[in-house]
Parts: sequence; structure tokens; C-alpha cells
Amino acid sequence: MPDTEAKIHEEISRVIGDAIPEYEHFQALTYTRAVLDETMRLYPPVPILSRQSWDEDTIRKRRIPPGSIMLVTPWLLHRHEHHWKHPNQFFPERFLPGAKDKINKYVYIPFSIGPRVCLGKYFGQVELALCLATIAQQFRLVLPPNTTVTHECRLTLRPRGRLPMKLEKR
Repeated sequence: MPDTEAKIHEEISRVIGDAIPEYEHFQALTYTRAVLDETMRLYPPVPILSRQSWDEDTIRKRRIPPGSIMLVTPWLLHRHEHHWKHPNQFFPERFLPGAKDKINKYVYIPFSIGPRVCLGKYFGQVELALCLATIAQQFRLVLPPNTTVTHECRLTLRPRGRLPMKLEKR
């Protein structure tokens, strides 16, 4: 996505320049963060979450006994046509401040939600944005021609096999 890459490089140049990316830059990297959010929407780190019900409940007229194992599937929730316009398209602008459609916090859950939300959520978001900024300041990531990337799910979602990216000096 050359347009996306160009916008990230422009933002990093404008916000950070030649300095080393630091925590103070994180909030100003709005487009970079939107790209990462959109990436985690399409490829959530943990695509299936399991929870056990404490009490009896009813969901869509079905009785849920206490102790039932329930699966929450961010992979499907993040691609549901009822909640997302063009759900299978990569569109980082949906995560920018002031975006027309507000994102429901119960529909976008790459780090889970509620009392079981990932304790490292904020740290991970900051670390990921600053790592991307550090790499993108100096390099372009290029996928070699005729390379197909597929994914696999173990506990987390990851590229199957390897991800043979090349670093090209900017």
C-alpha cells in the first residue's frame, strides 16, 4: 500500500524528524497508530478468546448453563458487516480522530475487554508505534515479488512459516 506507506513516512518526518522516537511522540503519531489499529482489526493478535460463564444466562433465546465455555471471536467480530463498512478492506482512516463512524469499544477488541483486558495493552500500543516509527525513519519494508503470505493461529495469530521482508534504505 504505497499511499499508506507514504503517509506514515510523512507523519514520522513531521512529528519526529531525525530524532529517536520516544514516548512523547506517541500521541502525535495519529496516522501511524491508525494503521496499527486497522492491522489489528484485520489480524487480531488473539483471534479467539474463551471465557467461562459464572451464572446462568440467555443469549438469543438459548439457555447458557453456569460453567459453559463461551468463545468470543475477534477475528469474526472485527470483520462483521453489521459493524464495519467494507469490513475486509484495509482502511486506516476509520481509526483517525474525527472519523465519521465511531468505533464501538465492544466491537473492536484486539486486546480483549472488561476485567480480562490485556494488562499490557497500552504498553504494547506504544511499543508497536515507536518500533514502527524507528524502522520507518530509515527503511522501507518490501515483500519480495511472488511471495505469498498466509497466516496460522496457534495461541496467537502469526504468519505461517516465515515473513521474508527486505529492508531498503530510505
